[in-house]
Amino acid sequence: MRDVEFLKDSLQAPLKYCPRQRGYYYTEAGYSLGLLKFTEGEILALFLGHNLLAKCKGTPYEQTIASAFKKICLSLQETVNIDFGQLSDYISFDLDPFRGEEKRIANLFSIIGGAIKENRTIKIVHYSIARDICQERLVDPYQIRFYREAWYLIGFCKLRNEIRIFALDRIRTLTVTEDIFVMNKGYNSKDYIGDAFQMFKGPETYQVKIWFSPEQARWIKEKVWHPTQEIVDNKDGSVIFYMRTSGLFQVKRWILSFGPDAKVLAPEKLLSAVSDELNAASSLYLNQNK
Repeated sequence: MRDVEFLKDSLQAPLKYCPRQRGYYYTEAGYSLGLLKFTEGEILALFLGHNLLAKCKGTPYEQTIASAFKKICLSLQETVNIDFGQLSDYISFDLDPFRGEEKRIANLFSIIGGAIKENRTIKIVHYSIARDICQERLVDPYQIRFYREAWYLIGFCKLRNEIRIFALDRIRTLTVTEDIFVMNKGYNSKDYIGDAFQMFKGPETYQVKIWFSPEQARWIKEKVWHPTQEIVDNKDGSVIFYMRTSGLFQVKRWILSFGPDAKVLAPEKLLSAVSDELNAASSLYLNQNK
C-alpha cells in the first residue's frame, strides 16, 4: 500500500482499484511514470558532483561513475533546460593533478581492492621517498584512502609489526599471496587517521602548540587543519593553535611554509626540528654571499 500511496501522492499517478481484478490500474490510457524530474538546483548539484568525482579517474570506478551519470542525463525531462557546457564557463575546478600514472594506479587499486575483499596478504616493494630506498614488505591491506592528489593503502605491515600507510604511486611491485589474514579488531579507520597529519603518522602522539602572527591568523582560522585542533585568540590578533598528532614530520614542513608568521611553542622535539631546518636553509644563503 505504501508504494501505491507514493505513486498517487508523489507522482500523481491516476490509479484506481478494481475489486474484480483485485488490483490497481491506470485510468488514463497511455499513462507512464515518465522520465526523472530534477529542479535546476539539483541538476547544478549533479554537475558539481560530476566534476568533483574526477578524482576517481584512473580507478576501477571511473567507468561506473561515467555510466551512472550518463543514465541520469538520459532520464531527465526537458522541463529544465541547462547547458552543461555553459555551466563550465562560470563554474570551474582547480583540482590538483592526479599523482602517478593513471593506468598503473588503476591496476594497483583493482588488485588491492580484491585482496581486501578476500582478506589476502599482499607482498609489495615500496619506495620510501624520505629514506630514498625500496623495501619488500608483507602487508595485510585494510583500506584504500584518497587524500589530496594521491591514493594511499592503509594496512598492517608485518615488517614493522604495526599499521602503516603506503602511497600507491610508490609501490613498485605487487603480488597477492595465498595467506589469509584477520583484521585487527581494535582497528578503527577514523581513529587511526585522526592521529595523522596530512596522511603522515609517527610512533608517538604529541600535543602541538604553534603561534601564528596576526596577519596569518586570519587564514588559519578559516580552515579545519586537523580534527583535534583548537584555536585561542590573543589580544594582539595573533592566535595559538593546538592539536594532537603523531605526524611531526609533516607538521614541520607545514610550519616552515608560513615563514616568520609561525613559531613552534611545543613540543620540544618539533621546535628543534624546525629550528634545525631554518638554520640549514639560512646557511645556504649566508655561504652564497661569501
